[in-house]
Amino acid sequence: MEQNKAKSLYIHIPFCQHICEYCDFVRVGYHQDLADRFLKRCEQDLSLRQGETFETIYIGGGTPSALSIEQLKTLLMLIRPFIDVNCEFTMEANPENFSEDKIKLCVEYGVNRISLGVQSVQSKLLNLIGRKHTLEDAQNVISLLRKWGIDNISADGMYGLPTQTLADFKDTLTWLIHQKLPHVSLYALTIEPNSAFGRKHVQSIDNSLEGDFYQLADDMLSDAGYQHYEISNFCLPGMESRHNLTYWHYEDFVAIGPGAAGKENHRRYTITKNIHRYLTEGIIFDEDIQLSVTDEMFEFVMMGLRLKKGIELRRFKTRFGISIETVFNKAIEKNIEKGWLIFSDTHVFPSDDGRLFLHDVLIDFMEVEPVNG
Repeated sequence: MEQNKAKSLYIHIPFCQHICEYCDFVRVGYHQDLADRFLKRCEQDLSLRQGETFETIYIGGGTPSALSIEQLKTLLMLIRPFIDVNCEFTMEANPENFSEDKIKLCVEYGVNRISLGVQSVQSKLLNLIGRKHTLEDAQNVISLLRKWGIDNISADGMYGLPTQTLADFKDTLTWLIHQKLPHVSLYALTIEPNSAFGRKHVQSIDNSLEGDFYQLADDMLSDAGYQHYEISNFCLPGMESRHNLTYWHYEDFVAIGPGAAGKENHRRYTITKNIHRYLTEGIIFDEDIQLSVTDEMFEFVMMGLRLKKGIELRRFKTRFGISIETVFNKAIEKNIEKGWLIFSDTHVFPSDDGRLFLHDVLIDFMEVEPVNG
């Protein structure tokens, strides 16, 4: 069979053993029978992809590690035929439910990268946001992963939490650096209307303080040898998330699971967030958009400018048959004048200030004239 155009596969596991206060992802409380039915549905969806393999696979959620050991084995067995040679195979996990037996199973079935939800080192903050693990749990899982040969570990941290101080966040960053993890992702708390925080009318911190948190992270991780290669992501040299680079390079990816978003063959889609419909009605989409060339050019820029290296001029020209400076001349010139974009012989990329004001930069790029094709 002809090699699949999409090089990446994302599978969304919607189950959690508890729901965090800030979460607005598609998720439901874990229930064994529901999870069994979900896995049957995954099997059906994957059967449509027979013969394809993927260079990166990412199991996200929800909480994939909330599955029972038997269910996790079933899932990994379903995925195994789709693993390409040298595949980066990532699974998200929470420290409180990722046992040594589950880690061993992951290793056996080819998972070679773990994204661990740490968020904070302070128990008071973990309790406040509804996390159920302790710092000791996180430390233990990292040790077990290394014991079983998974060294490619990413950890998530959060800032802008209610009552969180810069000193609190500094302690979290110090701990993450001390672990010598290859990859760190840091996210500002966003109050979503459908989250528990949203329903309680918790207020976001002001932009100035959020900027202080962001600058602290940039300074400390950079000093420790990490590269700030994407707005929210830091890595040791050569340890970027290959799967996430698929998104930022605007390449195609397949999505499976309720609420999962994919992009294939000039089409962007989001699978229904309704778990009952997902399990009973076949593939239903909440969003299914045929992308125009103009759509794709803007989205290519929107994703590419998240990267510190920015957009390779040659990749844009090869992809669209026209230079980026021809299409977006006004937007590029305007933001170079502001000091927010830098244009080199090979790349266009955001300055440090441009990364902070990327939303404003992108508004200028939205004003491009439509392109035929």
